[in-house]
Amino acid sequence: MKLKLISIALIAGGLTACGGGGGGSSSSTPAPQTKTLQGIAIDGYISGATAFLDINYNGVLDEGEPSSITDDEGSYQLSLTGSNSDCMNYAPIVVNVPVGAIDADSPNSPITTPYQLVFPPVMTVSSNQDIKSTTPLTTVLWNQIQADLYKGGLNSCSALKQAVNTQNSIIQDVKEHDIRIANRYNIAVEDLYGDFVKDQNAELYELAQKLMPAIKKSYQETKDIQQENPKAQQAYVDYYWAHWDNIKKNEINKWYKVKTVMTADKLIVIEHEVSADLQTELAINKHIERNSQKKNGLEYDKQAWFSLDSDGIEYSCSVQETIKQQVLPNSLATFGVLNRGWSKQPDWESCSSQNVGVGFMQTLTADVVDDYKDQFTQVQAKFNFENKVPHPEWVNLEDSLNSVSRSDFDELDYLSVDFDDNSSYDADSWNRHKYAYIENTPFDYTQTITSKYSQGNWTKGYYYQNGTSRFECSDNGVNWSKDTCK
Repeated sequence: MKLKLISIALIAGGLTACGGGGGGSSSSTPAPQTKTLQGIAIDGYISGATAFLDINYNGVLDEGEPSSITDDEGSYQLSLTGSNSDCMNYAPIVVNVPVGAIDADSPNSPITTPYQLVFPPVMTVSSNQDIKSTTPLTTVLWNQIQADLYKGGLNSCSALKQAVNTQNSIIQDVKEHDIRIANRYNIAVEDLYGDFVKDQNAELYELAQKLMPAIKKSYQETKDIQQENPKAQQAYVDYYWAHWDNIKKNEINKWYKVKTVMTADKLIVIEHEVSADLQTELAINKHIERNSQKKNGLEYDKQAWFSLDSDGIEYSCSVQETIKQQVLPNSLATFGVLNRGWSKQPDWESCSSQNVGVGFMQTLTADVVDDYKDQFTQVQAKFNFENKVPHPEWVNLEDSLNSVSRSDFDELDYLSVDFDDNSSYDADSWNRHKYAYIENTPFDYTQTITSKYSQGNWTKGYYYQNGTSRFECSDNGVNWSKDTCK
């Protein structure tokens, strides 16, 4: 089987309408910004594949999503205008290679097994390379990123753009995924995004060939699970190979299967170790479920996380619940609590029936948003209590949300949403985050996220519309330097 490689070149350009001629001084409203994606599908060149921008993250080409069929040389071009143009940075690029597509290296042998390759949203990845090479490695990386996005309730380009309060943590998570996947496959992080065919990197070429059967099986089983869950917002299956155990620090040779289904009020993630031929499920590695509901002006989430310990024998169970006020037009500051508990459990059924339990940790939260419609968070504060929780009455509320209401949590309005405030409110630790947009041009914004922690350290991230970013750190919030970051 030959390796299928998609190389994607991104070219962005802004177009602005000019004013009237003949000495007139008036000008028209600027035309919507247009951006262009140009790419090439390479094995040899693959003709008959479909490249598209997956704006709603469902892995399917939907109406309104720009697409292009690759030509005899594997080339395509996508054009995006208006609000969709920003999605070039916030949505994944997907290439569907169908049955019957032609590889120029084997023109008389049409492709017989369909598959899909993905390049993650540009704003999430570490690479600043102009040429975006979509390979089995970037596809595996996207599956990891996607899982984190779904757990955060982010399932579209617009959702990721608006979730300014979580973008920083997403980017940090992706950087950790870079390292984790690089360690998993024993390669350099920068090689995740490289063109290993052009570079004649035989080791990565071999790895890609090893991963391709898993990508094809993931694609087929994803189609099946989507049919089984027609109302799910997201449903997919991912197979991956691990060669290194980060806990035991030794080489392994194991394959894993991850099944994910997300609806409006539930998220399910189940991971099994599987046989080398990918056909048989062996031991369960982890099982996660999150249930959500909204009542009495409150948003409630409860998550159970059942996972195999490093000894490979016992299982741990983590239960976390979050209760917070819904944002209202006349009340842009919201308050809430987060409770976490841990225990040892023999199986998923026992774990899923647990409450938060004794010895739990409680976090009080305070957020303020810019306006009711957009719900862009401006300031977020979290106060962690590991020893003595301040509100034991707000624990295990899954079955008793009718007994509390939004107004009950107004009791927390003493928590300051002023970023410059350093009050701890007797918490064991705290952190505060400030989000802002800087307008460079009518179509170009820079997002900044400034964070400070009770330990005295500060961080600041700059996130640009072209998908790049930079970070600085400080010990006092005044003097900033990249070198200060640890």
